[in-house]
Amino acid sequence: MSSTPRRPYPEAVPGWMVGDQRARVLDVGCGNGAFAEMLHERGHEVFAIDRHLDAVAVLPERLGTRLHVVGQVESLPYLSCHFDVVTASQSLHRFAPGLALTEIARVLKPGGRLAVAYNTRDDTVPWVRRLIGLMQQADPEAMKGDYGVDSVDAVAESPYFVDLERRNFRNWVPITREGLLVMVERRPSTARLDPDVRDQLLADVGALYDSSARAPEPLLLPYQASCWRATVDHSSLALEADQDALHIRL
Repeated sequence: MSSTPRRPYPEAVPGWMVGDQRARVLDVGCGNGAFAEMLHERGHEVFAIDRHLDAVAVLPERLGTRLHVVGQVESLPYLSCHFDVVTASQSLHRFAPGLALTEIARVLKPGGRLAVAYNTRDDTVPWVRRLIGLMQQADPEAMKGDYGVDSVDAVAESPYFVDLERRNFRNWVPITREGLLVMVERRPSTARLDPDVRDQLLADVGALYDSSARAPEPLLLPYQASCWRATVDHSSLALEADQDALHIRL
């Protein structure tokens, strides 16, 4: 992969997910903060939470703020009705949906939104189809992974969110010959192959790159940024006026 830092999504994604007006945003499962940084650069007040200390530790330097905590999305350490938007970038599938969606709804202001994004591989490009064919010759189950997008089904079924919308954005990611070989070699399915089969696969992938790329430009690995947004509906939640407590009607 190219060593040049890249954006996790096309530049149009944050605007569609969050909007252009300054907003208070909570990025859940923020990881290394790549998407939070995109939001911060657009003038939003960005809070971030992740369960991994190592991820959160780099955020003050990356974003220049200290609005970030280590914690569980299923038990958010924030007041009710505190955020305009909650974002989940490549992370919604990691949370327990019944608990996490209730907590996300609680911390959103009336009329606030949950916005979700996932990068999925676009297999319609011819050289990518040939790459998949090579890998599946060695391992029929290769490159059939679950991206996590099924987690959005829980949002559609939740009583706490309405008006779910989806929009897709094409996301081209430059990749060098070395980067493609490393990507293939590091896949668990490749590691399980016999050494001779693995060596032949890597040779074939290198030949595919050489025949597809137009030197000195790298190949562009096509992804699709799939984005969703939904509006919170507090009618199923009851917040007591005199304390920060949540009652769930069963």
